[in-house]
Amino acid sequence: MTTVETFKFPGHVYDAELTERSGKTSNLIAVAISDHQVKLCDMKSGSDTHTLRGHSAAVNDVIWSNRNSYAVISAGRDGKIIMWDIRRSKSALHYFDQLNGNSEKAHFGSVTSLSQTEGGLFLLSSGQDEQVRCWNMTNGENTFTNFGRAVTPDKKTVGATVSFNSCYPGLLYLPNGSEISVYDILSGQHVTDLPGHFGRVNAVCYNKVSPQLYSCSSDCTILVWEPPIPDEESCDEALTNKNTPYQDSWSDSDEESK
Repeated sequence: MTTVETFKFPGHVYDAELTERSGKTSNLIAVAISDHQVKLCDMKSGSDTHTLRGHSAAVNDVIWSNRNSYAVISAGRDGKIIMWDIRRSKSALHYFDQLNGNSEKAHFGSVTSLSQTEGGLFLLSSGQDEQVRCWNMTNGENTFTNFGRAVTPDKKTVGATVSFNSCYPGLLYLPNGSEISVYDILSGQHVTDLPGHFGRVNAVCYNKVSPQLYSCSSDCTILVWEPPIPDEESCDEALTNKNTPYQDSWSDSDEESK
């Protein structure tokens, strides 16, 4: 493997995401930078094409919208979550406000994670204020779903993820200290905590094909988590009762092999 392109930035890079869409944005990488900016880099031309300004502190996280191939969402240590339309000269399309007013603040303190449902209907965020918030992406408003006091008050970003399939309601997997907290997206119910790491969990990733959950930690390990396979009766019951069968049965694959 050899380096084929190098991009230089005026600050530390905290996050980067390549768009998964085909078309005009297929070669773009969105980059979250410590100097309050989001940069868009074109892999084909080797240059940064856009600079998105609107944060007043370091940008922690950035994702491409699952609903709109031209929309980027960023989260910063200023408590702001901003949606950008990269086609516009004034790119800031929407500031997410926890009170659905004009404060432009999604969280008190740093925003520590962003994740979204597969179809992009809901955006999930967590913050240094120990809150998880669910945002309706059709209107950009806070749904006021009560997740309780959810996460460790840490300004460092973590990689959260969302799972979804036809049987279960969506679940949010959120690193929380040395554990992974699991929440029902629709109700905000705390489903369970997944212990297994001996250090801070930095990120989780969900494989919807397998399905498997992967977690990485400061304890220098990566754990692979697998749920039991539901039978047809369990699926029917889940759709009828809108509950999550086996909701606390995730285990890491090492335990199951013992």
